[in-house]
Amino acid sequence: MPALVSLGPGEVAENRPFTALEMIQGDLKVLHGVLADVRAIMVDVEEGARALEPFQRLAWRVGGLTRRLLICDVVRLRAHPGPCVVGFFAERRTDMDIWPLEEANSEIIGEFSKYPGILSYGSVELPRGHWANLVLHDDPVDTQFWRRSELHARAVETLSPRHYFNVRIHNGKLTSGLFDRPEIVIERTKYFDYSGPTEWRAERALAGK
Repeated sequence: MPALVSLGPGEVAENRPFTALEMIQGDLKVLHGVLADVRAIMVDVEEGARALEPFQRLAWRVGGLTRRLLICDVVRLRAHPGPCVVGFFAERRTDMDIWPLEEANSEIIGEFSKYPGILSYGSVELPRGHWANLVLHDDPVDTQFWRRSELHARAVETLSPRHYFNVRIHNGKLTSGLFDRPEIVIERTKYFDYSGPTEWRAERALAGK
């Protein structure tokens, strides 16, 4: 396990531009777009315009790019005063076959019923073959249970170093319930760089920023 580097609130790691704070601002814009998708689907359900089964997978295209959404628990998501957030961004190696990532993603989503803290999962295709994911969950400890998944652990250990140059994982929360038009607040960001001969990891606390 590589040593964990601690980054200051405004610090950029040398020769690692994906750690710049400007990246976080761009990521937030994307995550708010996925959050808007979640809210739109939930509004349709509330108004009776859509029937939604638990763990039903939805997919559609906007501007030629795919968007995906899965609502795990409509009742708990509707009532939660401020769900926790996990946002995932990665720079993919576009010379690698994307199928192993797609297969692993589908299998991991298929396990969500084992982790009741997960309220929803949304993903959006970005230009140049990249993807971003937004998970809304009940409590910060949920991520500890999720990491125990063998499928998730295998994807992190074997697929990520092979298919990504770098990864950013944001942890935070919504400022209010879903129907109150909340903002996403990022409290901590983890960085993983697989582009060199050895893996590099860092973490930045952003609470209060």
